Parts: sequence; structure tokens; C-alpha cells
Amino acid sequence: MATSLVTEYSPKEWKNLVHLGQELVDSESTVQFRLGDIGLELVPLPPKGRHLPMKAYKMLADYADEVGLTRQTFEGYRLVAGAWPKDKRQEDVCWTVHSILSYRHDRFELILDPPVHRKTGRPEWTCAAAQRVMGWKTDVPETEDERLQMVEDLLNDEQVAAKAVERVMSRKEVARRVVERPAVRESFNRAQTERIVEAHEQTKKRPEIRRINEQAEVYSVLHLCSDFTHGIGRALPTLHVAQLSEDAKDSIREGLQRVTAAVSWTEHALDTGSTDIDSALERLLAE
Repeated sequence: MATSLVTEYSPKEWKNLVHLGQELVDSESTVQFRLGDIGLELVPLPPKGRHLPMKAYKMLADYADEVGLTRQTFEGYRLVAGAWPKDKRQEDVCWTVHSILSYRHDRFELILDPPVHRKTGRPEWTCAAAQRVMGWKTDVPETEDERLQMVEDLLNDEQVAAKAVERVMSRKEVARRVVERPAVRESFNRAQTERIVEAHEQTKKRPEIRRINEQAEVYSVLHLCSDFTHGIGRALPTLHVAQLSEDAKDSIREGLQRVTAAVSWTEHALDTGSTDIDSALERLLAE
């Protein structure tokens, strides 16, 4: 029997662990702000629009290296400390929330108005709540849209997404709800039609199918030629050509012009591979 890797905690045990974690985060936040203040002491934030000299960046990098931090981490502490003067920082809010909200121009007022936590029912700032206020993706989705977005992000690979849909659609209730949506049915039908067309096009490219289609096209044209020649062969001997009026002869000549034009067009297509038809020929054949 397999042993679960996830420990089950009683509500009291979970609450104690959460309290311990909050204390550790608070102490970490204190350290992060203190390091940020040291960074500001070393190199104060320049006026807006001004840039630091290279020796200032070198000083910050050297200090970070000697205390065991990366330059990027130490610079992050410094910038967040600069965004939050000491009298604006909230002791009951972690450094990460301060960091996320540091991009807001109304951060000083915003941090005093925390949202209600979904589980505790108390107004409090969490990293997910701060991300949500910023319009960022959160690792703790609460709304249906956020959960759907997380699923979409996990299924960004088309092949994996297709397999996931196949598995989910095996659940009868899910399949029933999905097919009830007209937009989904339309999308499925469109995809199925496109697949059939693609399969048909691929089939047409197979050598044996191409030969069959080629023969069918040739037979079609030859059949038209045969109908005309046999028809003329049967009809012409019965005509009283010598007795036809000039109007009648002109009518036959006009018909022959259309036949000649059609023949010329066919020869042009055979020579060039193009079946385009100009407007004058189109009018002539339509008469």
C-alpha cells in the first residue's frame, strides 16, 4: 500500500504552522527593509530623470557581493525601501506585498485598505491579493477566470492540451455540459470540417489518386470534344447549306466563333497552365 507524501494536519496544527510562518516572514521582511535602507544610505535614489554614475552601481554590487547577496537582489531591496518611506511601511504586511504594490502611485492609501481574505474573512494583504490588484497572474487563483487562465497556461502545448481535453471529455457530465454550448459545437464542427477537407486534399496528392483525377479530367474534355464532333458529323449532312439565308449562315458562324474561342482558350491553358479567362472571351462564351 502506497504511503501518502502529504501530511494531514488538524485545524489547530495548521493554524500554529501558519502563525510560525508569519513570524518568520515578518522577521525576513524586517531584514529586507533594513538591507534596502543600507542600500539607500550607500546610494540614495537619484531625482526623477537622473541616472546614477557607474561608480555608484559598482559600490552597490561590491557591497552585495561581500554580504552574500546578488546585485539584483540587493538592488531590489534598495528600490522597494526607496518606494516606501519608513513611516509608510506597514508592519503587518510582508515585504513582498510592499514590493508588488510599489508600482502603484496610490500605494500609500492602497495598503491601508486591504481586501477581505477568502478563507479567513478578514481584511488582510497577501501576495496573491497584491498581484490581483496589480492585474498580474496569481499562483493562488480564486475566481473562475483565474482558474481557467491557470489551466490554459499549463496547457500551452497543443499536443498536451489535446490529450487533456480528450481525458476530460471522457467524464460524461463534463462532455454533456460542453456540447450544450453552441459556440463549442460550432467550433468542433468547424474543426471537423477543416480536418475532412485537409484529409481530402492530402488524399488528392497521393500519386495513384492524382493519376485517377488526371484521367478523369482528360476524359471529361475528350468527351466534350467527342460530343461536338459527333454532333456536327450527324447534323451537318442534314443541313441545306446552299439554301440557308445569310442571316442563318451568320448565326452559325457566330456559334463557330465561340467554339473556336473555346478551343483557343483550352490550348492556351495547356501551354501555360493558366485557366484564367479575360472579360472579352467570357462575354463571347456567355452569348
